[in-house]
Amino acid sequence: MTGTRHDSELRGLDVPAAVTRGLLIEGGPRRALFTEAAIAASHEAEQAGIGPYPLGFLARHVRAGGFAAALALPEPVIGARGTELVRDWLRAGAAAGDGIEREQLFARWLAEVALLIELRRRAG
Repeated sequence: MTGTRHDSELRGLDVPAAVTRGLLIEGGPRRALFTEAAIAASHEAEQAGIGPYPLGFLARHVRAGGFAAALALPEPVIGARGTELVRDWLRAGAAAGDGIEREQLFARWLAEVALLIELRRRAG
């Protein structure tokens, strides 16, 4: 057994909890952030109508201004459903505490989620 989970098994994964844990704890939780949580988040984003470009933009915004600046955006992505989704992720990231290292790590995670959406679209 490899421990690999199929995408369908990741539906319902608590992405915000995985974000907080992954930003706080190195090792397994950090790996899960960039694997299982990123895959689950990419599916959630697609279901909410969020494409790769808005998530990439948000990642750059987090890199430049941190969690506080991103949370202050009136509409970080287009649409109420998508906005609430990414705000949940941002709040989960901010719950891990301030610090440029965590903000940069979160921005990298958001960029990976965007990349997964783009790759699925191209393979589509």
